[in-house]
This record gives sequence, C-alpha cells and structure tokens, in this order.
Amino acid sequence: MLEQFLKQLEFNLSISKAQISIIATHFREHMEQGLRRSGSSLKMFPSYLQAPNSNEIGTFLALDFGGSNARAAVVELKGDGTFMELHRVSRPLSDPITGRDLRAPSVNAEELFDFLAEIIQKVLDHSPLSPIISSSIPFPLGFTFSFPYHQRRIGEGLLLNWNKEIKTAGVVGKDVGELLCAALARQGLGSVVRPTAIINDTVATFLTAAYQDSSVDIASIIGTGHNTCYLEQKAPGVDGSLIINTESGNFSAVPETLYDQRLDQQSDTPGEQLFEKKLSGKYLGELFRQIILDFSERGFLDFDFLRHWNQPYSISSKDLSLILTAEDNHSRHLFNIPRAELDIFRRVTLLLFKRSARLVAASLIGVILHQDPHLIKPHTVAIDGSLYEGMPGYAQELTAALSEGLASKSSLVTVKLSAGGSLTGAAIAAALEKLM
Repeated sequence: MLEQFLKQLEFNLSISKAQISIIATHFREHMEQGLRRSGSSLKMFPSYLQAPNSNEIGTFLALDFGGSNARAAVVELKGDGTFMELHRVSRPLSDPITGRDLRAPSVNAEELFDFLAEIIQKVLDHSPLSPIISSSIPFPLGFTFSFPYHQRRIGEGLLLNWNKEIKTAGVVGKDVGELLCAALARQGLGSVVRPTAIINDTVATFLTAAYQDSSVDIASIIGTGHNTCYLEQKAPGVDGSLIINTESGNFSAVPETLYDQRLDQQSDTPGEQLFEKKLSGKYLGELFRQIILDFSERGFLDFDFLRHWNQPYSISSKDLSLILTAEDNHSRHLFNIPRAELDIFRRVTLLLFKRSARLVAASLIGVILHQDPHLIKPHTVAIDGSLYEGMPGYAQELTAALSEGLASKSSLVTVKLSAGGSLTGAAIAAALEKLM
C-alpha cells in the first residue's frame, strides 16, 4: 500500500517532457499578454534599464536590502567587464541581544529606512570616498530592493507587498526611493548621496552577469524566492532593448497537487505567487512536511517521531539538503528519523527538487522562445540563489530538463552561475542611469 501511494505521489509531482512544452507555451503566452497589459499572471514590469556594454566606468555607492540582512558598499567599475568592491558593511535586521527586529509589524518605515541610511553612513565613514564626495554634486547610489514592487521610473518604485517574513509597517504602497531619500536627509546625507536607480535582485544578477559576459540575455533567482528577468528587444513604447522583470513567481498556469492547494490556502497570500510556492526554497520544506504528515495520517509512518513537525514551516530546504546528503546515522540523529523511514524521506525530497528544477526549466524555455521563436541564436542564462547553488544535483536537473525541452537546439543555450551580484548590480544600475 505504501509503495502504491509513493508511485501515485511520483506521478502527481512528475513534470513530463510534454508538460515542459505545454508550460513553456503558457509562460510565453502570459509574457506576451503581460507586455500588452491585456491580463496576465506575469506583471512584466519594465526595469527602465538596457543591458550594460561592459564599458561602464566609475565609483558608485550600492545598497542591497532583500531579507534578513542589509548591505552597502563602494563599488568601482573599471570597464571591460571588471569591477572591485572597495568597502562593505553588512548588518542584520534583527538583534537577539537587544530584542530589536526591524522586520516586525510594530516597526515603522522611518525606523527601517533610518537603519539603511546608517549603514550607508558607515560605508562613507570607512571608505576612500572622502575626496570624491566633497564636491557639491551628490554621490550616485544604486539600490537593490528585492521585494515585489511596481517600478514607475528608474529611481521610483512602489512596494506591492512584503515577503521573506518582513512585515514592517507603513512601507507597502509607498515609494521606496522617497523613503530612502528622506532617511538620508535625516542622517545628514541628503546633499551627499542621491539614490538614482532602484532594481531587484533578479535585475541585479542580470546586470552583473551581462557586464562580464555580453551573451547573457536572461537571469533568474532560484533560492528562497524565485523570479526571472530578460532582455526584451521590442518593449512597448521604447526605442531599443529593455530589461523586463517578469515577476515569474506569480505565474499561474501550472499543474498542481492537493498539497500545493493546501499550502496556498494556509499561506499569508492565498492565490498569489503560485509558481514560487511550488518550487522555491521557502516552500519546498513545507510541502515536504505536509506530504510526510499525510503519510502519517494514512498510517504509513509512525506518528510519534513526527510530533514536533506540527509547526508550519518547521522544515527548511536546508533540512531537505541534509536528508539527501548526510550519512544515514547523522540524518537519523538530526531528525530523529527511524532507519526504515529515511529512504521514504529521501524519495519525497528528490521528487520535490526534481519538480522544482523542471518547472523553472519550462519557464526559461518560454522566455527563450519569446525572444527567439525559431531558436536560431545563442542565449545565456545567469542564475543565482541558494537552491540552485547549494542543493546537490539541482543544477544538473535543471540543465537536463532544458536539454530535454529544447531537444536538438539545446546547444544554443548556456546556463551559468552568477552568485552574489546584488551590490555590483546596484552599482552598474547607477552607472547606467548616469549615462541616460
């Protein structure tokens, strides 16, 4: 009976070659509908930036805020695709010693953005910028803001909603560029630093990778969350190419299981980010937990060792990685898993990771076919994110799915890791804005 149920689970979670093609087609259709603003699950937000040409030169401030830490740095772009980070400051949003947590709903926008301005001040205090910023011209700053937001201009964007456990009050619906400018003014930096470009981490990955490799025309984040951007050659109302942020985590035309439906209904955002909820690091552990508890309720597993698993999101993607990679004795000790159940846990984990990789591959094929319907040109996809980089076998599964879906044309598509580009990407965005 257990084996029969596992076979059914494998069937429900599998994404076949035919399904890859269908999902890719739907993704492409949603892209084109989003570009026409004719109703789509893909928002297709313009970044207001073209691709870099590797020759952007200068020294810029960069700020990165996208989760539990905020970072600022001075980045020198040297041209020819090379750059150097001169100084960096990183600070956590929560401090267990003082009890401060800037992610809490009791904290307001002013407190959060004052914290960001203080980090920028610390970078200025300990960097070689003093001779440069002594002029009357404010120093340009690029801001990587890695949350769903509606960008209305290169330096203006409204936060649509928080995610990643952040619930700070008074920011949703506000222009984060204005909030940062106001905080810099309160810090006494209003005439010293000017935020000029706001981007998200996906666009930052694109810019950093494309600065070093002109063949990059797609970038994707596969980590705690998920998103993809690409270079659009025919953006409405724009002369020339433009980087488009698809907000692919919200893509809706995907097969789903009862576990997916249950997770969505119990989430803080039912009906939203349906694609991300099936494949990203934030949700894979919760999907796994719900599947294992279902096995227990059906009598397939001993419930006693699962009692502490009743808390939602108590299992992370890092836990799943350990289940796959740790020695049997270590895994059993870490999770209190009886030896008989460990193989089941690993089978379920592999099914979830394989589905994740194949769903991402299908969406990337949709982007490629939108850019190049007859697949006659080479394309390079830059990818960042903890799931892609850190999960054993994930990158190989994604590459295999791309090869399967693209068949004889797969050699035209190259996938490369482009890790840690948020600060550099912010600096490149500031450089591009300066040239506009």
